[in-house]
Amino acid sequence: MEVKVETLAACKKKLSLTIPREEIQQKLDERYRELEREAQVPGFRPGRAPRRLVEKRFHEAVHEEVRAKLIAESLEKAFDQEKLDVIGEPEVDPDAIKMPDDGPMTFSIDLEVRPEFDLPDHVGIPVSVAQPVVGDKDVDLALERLRESHGRLEDVPADGEAREGDIITADLRIQSGETLIVDRPGVRLPVAAIAVEGIRLDVVPKMLKGAKAGQAKSAAITLPDDFAKEDLRGKSAEVRIKVSAVRRIALPTDAELLKAADYESMDDLRASVRRQLQAQSENTFRQLQEQAIEAWLLEHVPFDLPEELAKRHANSLLQRQLMNLQYRGVPVEEIEKRLGDIQSASTEQAARDLKLHFILGRIAKKETIEATDAEVDARLRFIAAQYGRRDDRLREEMEAKGTLDNLRAQIRDDKVMRVLLEKAKVETPPAPPAPEPKPEPAPSASLGTGAEKKNQGAAQG
Repeated sequence: MEVKVETLAACKKKLSLTIPREEIQQKLDERYRELEREAQVPGFRPGRAPRRLVEKRFHEAVHEEVRAKLIAESLEKAFDQEKLDVIGEPEVDPDAIKMPDDGPMTFSIDLEVRPEFDLPDHVGIPVSVAQPVVGDKDVDLALERLRESHGRLEDVPADGEAREGDIITADLRIQSGETLIVDRPGVRLPVAAIAVEGIRLDVVPKMLKGAKAGQAKSAAITLPDDFAKEDLRGKSAEVRIKVSAVRRIALPTDAELLKAADYESMDDLRASVRRQLQAQSENTFRQLQEQAIEAWLLEHVPFDLPEELAKRHANSLLQRQLMNLQYRGVPVEEIEKRLGDIQSASTEQAARDLKLHFILGRIAKKETIEATDAEVDARLRFIAAQYGRRDDRLREEMEAKGTLDNLRAQIRDDKVMRVLLEKAKVETPPAPPAPEPKPEPAPSASLGTGAEKKNQGAAQG
């Protein structure tokens, strides 16, 4: 067999094969001899039919079978002979490959192969990451949020005035000239700066503070320069809110909070919260160290990626990003407006993920690291428990979707990262002072507070 390999682009090869007539004829003869012993030919007992009748009766089927066998065997030999590390299954169209009655059979296919690169010494990778420190202020803030999460919404008396942090039920309208932009009856709004369909409404707190049920408030705004509808960008608009009810979060007392959290004393609860924050801090610290190693590897191991594989991975990542945004309730207009940035970020992230995958794979091979069946089973059981699933059913689904190998690769990469971190040159500089808590970003009008979500479900609008 004659093999010729051409480089078309980075990680892309053209493989041309020529199978001599002698090899073709040998495979044909082998198959016809088998048929002579077992084929049913009218007028002859099994094994008694003349060869020429067997060839005539089964010519087409035998040629198709032998052609497929020759293609598969020759590709396997060529990959091994040329040491081609092919990605995935090569796309071969057997119908496009002809097996002539005389002479050799020739065909060519394009292949994606794993990138080739020099692996630097990965012992002693410098890692300098400050470990986050859990302070009393962090514990206080976490306790405050825990208390808020156990709060309950209570109706404010009819003549009661809304104040910051309250939740109102109202009819919301935003209109620019004759164009009605937003019309949401019975929407729940926090008395706070909010965002509605890409319009930031910093005027809401001033509008609603002091408002009572039955009152209507209005204010003028200017639509943003990047508003989804181009003809309305920079135009003035009116925000009108008609309040129908005011509700307030009633925070639980210490006794109520302890009962809800199932603790005996506030000291015990505080100690538990501190332990949780410290565990989160340790996890964050580990992630920061791994990110430092990843950044070092990406900087010191440059290479080109397989183009088609990178495109497929980027597209898959993009689809997951879009589905996640839709699941979170981001308006379609806003998604479309950000599509270019999302696509660019997905492409960049996909390239980074793939590069790390190839680098960690090479290190795994050098260090003889692999994911064992027991580790895969354990990870499957963990994932199944998280989702209340049976692990055998989850395995069947992942095998059907072809994602079980991805899980195995993920476990292998995790083990490689642990080894790299063990062999790294780790320095832990002193942690900087903990920053003051940043204010929460403006919520969407379609979202409520934590207490409202707990008691009312998803916000209406």
